Amino acid sequence: MMDTEPPYTTDVDRDQRAREYETLHNRLYGVRLGLTVLLVAVYLLSGSSAELATGLQARFGAHWWWTNAVYLLVTFFAFAALLFPLSWYGDYHLEHRYGLSNQNLNGWLADYIKSMVIELLLGTAFFSVIYALLHFSPHWWWLWATGVYVLLSVVLSALWPVWIMPLFHSFEELKESELTAAMRRFVEAAGLQVVGVYRWGLEEKSETANAALTGLGRTRRIILSDTMLDNYDREEIIAVLAHEAGHYKHGDMWRLMAIGTVLAAAGFYLADVVLHALVDHFGFAGVAEIGAFPIFIFALLVFSVISMPLGNAYSRRREYAADAYAVQATGSAEPLVSALTKLADQNLADKEPAAWIEFLLHSHPSIARRIQRARGEKTD
Repeated sequence: MMDTEPPYTTDVDRDQRAREYETLHNRLYGVRLGLTVLLVAVYLLSGSSAELATGLQARFGAHWWWTNAVYLLVTFFAFAALLFPLSWYGDYHLEHRYGLSNQNLNGWLADYIKSMVIELLLGTAFFSVIYALLHFSPHWWWLWATGVYVLLSVVLSALWPVWIMPLFHSFEELKESELTAAMRRFVEAAGLQVVGVYRWGLEEKSETANAALTGLGRTRRIILSDTMLDNYDREEIIAVLAHEAGHYKHGDMWRLMAIGTVLAAAGFYLADVVLHALVDHFGFAGVAEIGAFPIFIFALLVFSVISMPLGNAYSRRREYAADAYAVQATGSAEPLVSALTKLADQNLADKEPAAWIEFLLHSHPSIARRIQRARGEKTD
């Protein structure tokens, strides 16, 4: 049965509910991380990982790539199944409890299954390649793995709006209008070319709003949620688009990819050090032994927790820069401020989270800080 909540109308009520929503999601992140680490430890220390690897090696013999692929597929599926209650709680229960979702349980399950299949296939393919690199180059695999990570990131950035997003939402190219013409002029002035402007069907599933410049090259497009098109005025939409154009104007995608590349290399190098230090201790034949995968994952988990605040800090800087571009390009801070305020209210964002929460977990600055910065920008 879907939870129902009484209607709230005051800013105080909205802010309180936003803080509650933020707090619950932060706690859920901590629980998911802790449970994942526990499951990885149990998988390794109980001998289950080694037992599965040994059984598959007996089945596939010299065809080690099949052993690795099936091991990874079984492992990822098992972890997804064990963590499913947390996915349901965070992505379905809380979204309905706080009035952000219109999707029924069957629809959510269908999307969850599609998402899980995509993640299983991508995860299995990616780590199969990584373990092939470990097999052929046990000391320099981490450097090659970084290159594979970058290549995959670029390919997914190009294909995501064309192949993946339409699996979850409807997209319809908007007919030419004064608004679409204005948006095209705006992005072209920023030196960008887009294949079209698309209406993004969020309303059937969500009460939230969003917009993006997504894709690369011939797949780059403007996408605007129907929940934004129906509720935001022209100036607010242009201001949001200006912010997205600012990211492209400043080369933020490549900047963030460069940071991601450095972090990926560091993470893989740490995994290499940990694998070489521990595989003998746990009785594995070498670093390319698939049964040692929990050691690999544990190293990556530890590094991701340590490095996430660093990546987020740089991301927040780029968000401020994109806001500044939007203010300069539109000639006023007020359309952006109005749009940010509406987005915060509609998406139930905590406008002013605790500073330590923002530092550790947020890739975007708080709405309150973004508004303060935007209003401090000088315009020509």
